[in-house]
This record gives sequence, C-alpha cells and structure tokens, in this order.
Amino acid sequence: MLNNVLAVGLSLCVGLASYPLSAADPDPGASTRQLIVRLKDNDLRRVQAVRRNDTVPELRLPDGRPLSFIRRFNRNGMVVSLPAEVSLEEARRIAEQLAENPAVASAQPDKRVYPAMVLVPNDPEFTNQWHLFEDTAGIRMPAGWGQETGSGSIVIAQLDTGIIPHPDLNPARILAGYDLITDPDTANDGDGRDSDPTDPGDATLANECGVGVPGEASSWHGLAVAGVMVAESDNATDIAGIDFAARLLPVRVLGKCGGAISDVVDAIRWSAGLPVAGVPDNPTPAKVINVSLSGVGSCSSEEQIAIDAAVNAGAVIVVAAGNEATDVANISPANCGNVVTVGAVGRDGNRASYMNIGEEVDLSGAGGDGDVPNADGILTLFNTGSTVPVADTLAEIQGTSFTTAQVSAVAALMWAANGTELNPRLIQEILRSTTRVFPDSSCDTSICGSGILDADAALAAALDDPASVFAAAPANTSGGGGGCALVANGSSRFDPLFVLLLMAAGLRWCRRGRKSGFPE
Repeated sequence: MLNNVLAVGLSLCVGLASYPLSAADPDPGASTRQLIVRLKDNDLRRVQAVRRNDTVPELRLPDGRPLSFIRRFNRNGMVVSLPAEVSLEEARRIAEQLAENPAVASAQPDKRVYPAMVLVPNDPEFTNQWHLFEDTAGIRMPAGWGQETGSGSIVIAQLDTGIIPHPDLNPARILAGYDLITDPDTANDGDGRDSDPTDPGDATLANECGVGVPGEASSWHGLAVAGVMVAESDNATDIAGIDFAARLLPVRVLGKCGGAISDVVDAIRWSAGLPVAGVPDNPTPAKVINVSLSGVGSCSSEEQIAIDAAVNAGAVIVVAAGNEATDVANISPANCGNVVTVGAVGRDGNRASYMNIGEEVDLSGAGGDGDVPNADGILTLFNTGSTVPVADTLAEIQGTSFTTAQVSAVAALMWAANGTELNPRLIQEILRSTTRVFPDSSCDTSICGSGILDADAALAAALDDPASVFAAAPANTSGGGGGCALVANGSSRFDPLFVLLLMAAGLRWCRRGRKSGFPE
C-alpha cells in the first residue's frame, strides 16, 4: 500500500514550479500552513498507509522540503502540512501547480475561518447612527465589522472642500493631502494650489455665485464626509466611523461657489498616484477615491480619461448620484464610465426625495430624508462656524454625499480584507451584487441601482470567492454623481455629492451604455 503512495508522490513532485516559501502574512487570517489535496484515484489505500505527521513520501516542495500528512479528507483527499506558514497567495500558487498534475483532481489552501461575530463600538452616539445598523435601510455594519475593521495600509482619497481638525478624527490617520484649487477666489485661502488642504470655509454672500443666488454659511462638507468614513471608532467619543484604520488623503477641489472640473480631473489623477503637471507626486496613492460632488452635463472626455487612468492604476472611484431630483444621465461624474454611482434612501427605505435617479445608479445607501426637525439624517462630524471654524460639534446631514462615503468606506474594508484577490472591477461588482432588496416600490433596479448597500454581505463575498461574481457580471462599468441636503443649526442646503454605477434586471446585470457627467 505504501508503494502506491510513493508512486503518486513521485508524479506529484514533477509539476511543481520553483516557489520558495516566504514569511507568512502578519494577518493570520490571510495565511495558512495546510493544503487540501484531492486525488483522481478514489482508492483510499493511497493514503491509509501514512499516519498523522508522517512525511508524505516524495510529495515535496521544489527546494526539497517535504510535506506532512495531517489526515484523510472526504474519500479521495488528504490534508497536508507545509513546512512553514505562508501567505494565502503563495499557498494558492503551490496548490495551482499541484492541480496541474494528472494524478491530482484538485488542490487548494486550507484557509482559516472565524466566528461571524457582531461588533458594537462604544462610541456614545453610535445608537443614533441608524444608518449603520437598522434593519430597514441600515447597511448592516456591526456584522460587517465582525469580518473586517480596516487596515492602515489602505488610503481613501477624498475630493472635497478640504479638512479641519475634530476631536473624533485621529491626526495620525490624516495624510498630508493637497489643495488643487487653481483659482484663489474659489480657494478662499489667499492663494492657488498648495500643499495645505485645510478647509478655510466656503461661505458666500448673496449674488456672489451668480445673480439671484442666495448666500450660504460654510458647509464643512469635507469634515462631514470624512466623519462618515474615518471618525475614530470604539474610542468612547462621539460617533463611529465605518473604517477603523484606513488613512484619509484630503484633496481640496471645492471652495466658494464650487470648483472647476479641470481641478477635479487633476485631483483624480493625483489621488491615484499619477503625475500632474506642476504638482509633486502623491507618495500615498489611494485604493479608494471618494467623489462626493456633482455638476450638470454629460461626462466630458477629460473626466473619462482621468477616471479610466485612475481605475487602471488600481483605484475604485465612488461618486455621488447627486441631489437635484433629476435624471442622473444629466449629472456628472455620476454618469461617467468606470465609477460606482450611489443613490440614497430614507430611514424608512423609501427613495430619498432629492436623489437623482436613472439607469446609471449602481446601488443606494442610507442617506436620510425629511424636513427639520424630523430630519432622520446621517449623524456625522461638523463645526459650528458660519464662516470660519469655531467649535467642534455633530450634525445630522442628508444626501448622496454621505451614502457615497458609506460605500467608499466599505470598499476600503474590502481591500483590507482581501487585497490579494480583489481589483477595482471586482469590488464594483461585489458591491452591486450583494445589495439587499428595496423594501417598497418607490425604488427599483431601473432607477435606484441593484438595492441597498449591505456591508456584511459585501465583505463576506470579498473574503470568500470574489472572482465568482463575474459569472453574471457585464464587461464594462460606469458610474454616478452627487449632492447633499445639510441640516445643522436650523439651516438647510444642498452641496455637491456622490457616486453610482450599474443596473440589475431581475437576477442579471445589464449595461446600458457609458455614463457621462461633470462635477461642480
């Protein structure tokens, strides 16, 4: 009987490529020491002669180190041990080589799995963050945190009004960023482009942004969007951000009266680590680019070229569908290709009254809806200053900007959970394919995307078999736009917003052409 094992071992050894074992991934969930090997011959005698921890005769690595027998597995299989812990990526390479041998039916890493626990942070305002946990419209974040809470190696770029300090933001997680606003009047900080992304405020006077346009207080939009994504969590302070560890790259593109699309295009490139004339290279390229802004019109060629380049560089671009209650086909960059376009539902799961709708929307999230004082908005970080920063506070804010932020943060968690197998297209497809159904007929897949964001399901798919989502996925991707209704200190306003993408018809995705658009 042992001779049978020897014969198989000899044939197994022939096909192995030279893959030296390297140090295991520091994350134990992303490494293994075992493989599951199934033989084509169903005869159990091939493994019965070998006992636990014995060397499997002639089943060796290219450098000569042996594999150890652990146990028989389901009739014609066996679990074997490698000489040392290796990353899952390396274990997959070894298994692929084994599977090429005629004697082997299949081989795969014996990866670790863990209890699907629910994590509830101790932040005092978490109970008011309904968008994270409520059954109707919440994104099921506590269960998602049981699978992944984030990694400091992941960077989220935020194209927005800039950033200001807040007690619930960890300065160590805020990267240097850049101010890419070219026009000094728009920048409102005394100059044009520079290395300081601090938000000086974007308050305006009546008629300053056009005849008949009323003045508005500073929006602190960048701080509010950042709070949804990366406010410190489980620190017994204020609110819980969705990603516990990712670093934020603030990129200023919006100031007084909005911003220029030429600056936004440069910001997309720069955020992804691509060169921009006259600006130092970004040393920390982003894996996720949050674009919570929008403008009227079709996607311009310059927008699309920059988006495509950033995606090819490895970044997922998440864009707000916008808050003008119109067809997203007329809102960019939400209607550009290769972006994830995000819509919004209220706390009751109904389509948000302000949301831009259409086939370009990929999915929706909890954005809030309603009038003051019953706003049911997204609780996030804010400042009391009407012009310049004054005091730190929290505020409830509505809009697709904040659903965009939720999707961006979940995408960052997906990168952290399984960066070796994922890519921008896979993340887009997983986000769309793991949504849960809308609770009523106010939203359907023709106007609000595939469903409501489900962080738990998206992370489970990212960790399990991400490539399988392509079985029903379209060949191309496209995106969405933005806008937000802000409720704070008794005032209400709309600001630029967020991202979306594709559509589902029944159980099958279909592409309805490339989208175009232009951020304000």
